[in-house]
Amino acid sequence: RKVRTGVGKIRNRRHTMRKGPLVINKEDNGITQAFRNLPSVTQLNVTRQNHLHLAPGGHLGRFCIWTETAFKAHGEIYASNTLPRDKMKNADLTRNNNSEENQREIQPAKAQR
Repeated sequence: RKVRTGVGKIRNRRHTMRKGPLVINKEDNGITQAFRNLPSVTQLNVTRQNHLHLAPGGHLGRFCIWTETAFKAHGEIYASNTLPRDKMKNADLTRNNNSEENQREIQPAKAQR
């Protein structure tokens, strides 16, 4: 637990908790009851997953525990989707924006009156 910054402490939201492991399942065979009392453990159905659960706050690398049925169902649900391709070969955005090639194409700033 961590103490929240700002005014939230006064409004009875004093502590924040980190996100823990994510348990992904297909069928609920008592898994919900098994994990509901563990703090910061999230249980999720495979059909309801999205990037907010898999990478909360935009931070990749959340620990995911997959059941066997969920792993098989994931292959069936997302079989037609291919992995996304990189849009940029160099992910350093500031270097790309400040490069000579891009600076030549950008319109010069207008003079202020």
